[in-house]
Amino acid sequence: MAYPALGGHDVERAVERGRTQGHAAGYAAGMHAAAAETARLREELRIRFDAETAALRARADHALQLLNNAEQSLAKLTVPVVAEVQDSLAAAALDLAEALLGRELANGETSARAALDRALSGVDTRLVHQVRMHPADLAVLGDDVLNQAGVVFTPDASLKRGDAVTEFPDGFLDATLGTALARAKAALLGDDTP
Repeated sequence: MAYPALGGHDVERAVERGRTQGHAAGYAAGMHAAAAETARLREELRIRFDAETAALRARADHALQLLNNAEQSLAKLTVPVVAEVQDSLAAAALDLAEALLGRELANGETSARAALDRALSGVDTRLVHQVRMHPADLAVLGDDVLNQAGVVFTPDASLKRGDAVTEFPDGFLDATLGTALARAKAALLGDDTP
């Protein structure tokens, strides 16, 4: 006996359609869930990145502040020491120069000529009243040199060898070696009192 098929083919189609629709619905739900999870992970990563970036910036700012503080502390310690060393070196150089100059000028003729040069350098000799020098320096220079200078020379034993003072009607020029060295020392060491 043969039984007629009662919608067998339609049932298979309905099952297949249900399977396809279920698969499509599951796929869509999975894609939707994946997109939501991806968005959540992105947000979580952005928040962590921002937090780590802020922490790194804070550490860098702190390290920079520490470096600036260290540099300022070091400058406060070293600048005065450097200035003191420079002043000491300048004073020592001047002392050495003074000693060498004194030794060089110990030669009577050299000392006397240097004093004469300092006394008349840049001076209008017509305005000079007299030039005072140590008597031994005047003797070393001799009459020929003194006469060529065109000024009156006066011996002054209170002056040291190698010193001279040029007198004008309204003042004088201190051409002593000590004063010249004191001016040089004041200029080098920044002292206002020669």
